[in-house]
Order: sequence, then structure tokens, then C-alpha cells
Amino acid sequence: LWNLFPADRKTNQRLKRDKLPSAGALAGAQSQIETWWHHAWEQHPTFGKRFRREANAALAVLASATLPEIFEALEWRRLRLRQDAQVSEWPGARELA
Repeated sequence: LWNLFPADRKTNQRLKRDKLPSAGALAGAQSQIETWWHHAWEQHPTFGKRFRREANAALAVLASATLPEIFEALEWRRLRLRQDAQVSEWPGARELA
């Protein structure tokens, strides 16, 4: 559920790999990500509940959190991973162009 930047095979294997999306790449994709969450997960009869459970567990948001609130929690989680684990960043396809 948490593959936020689906990418073509070449990008995924050679550029993105195990890197975090940069803050700019994440912010630039917010609208697309929230739209994806809504259509792919929340509207699905099974995955909607799973999406909420995983967001609650991974991001410590309430079950009633809005998609923008879940996204904000994701931004904080990304920052913590970047600072605490020193995970490398991927600038995103737009920033590479």
C-alpha cells in the first residue's frame, strides 16, 4: 500500500531504489498521492479498511484522519527516517529532468 512513487522499471531499479522521496518530490506529488489513496484504497471495499489500519500503525494517525492529515503524518515520518536513519533521498523524476 505504501509505494507512493510507482515508477517504470528502469527508474525504480536504477534511480529510485531504496531511497526516500525528497521533501520537494513528496510535496510536489501530494495531490496525486492523495488522489491515488482515495481511488485505489479508500473506495475499495477491502483495501479501505486496510489502508486506515496501516496508516494508523505506521503513522500514528487516528482512524478518522483525513487524507491531508495522513499525508502530513507521512511527511513527518519521512523527515524522521531522513534524520535518524540517514536514508538517502531520491529527488523524483521531475527534479531529475
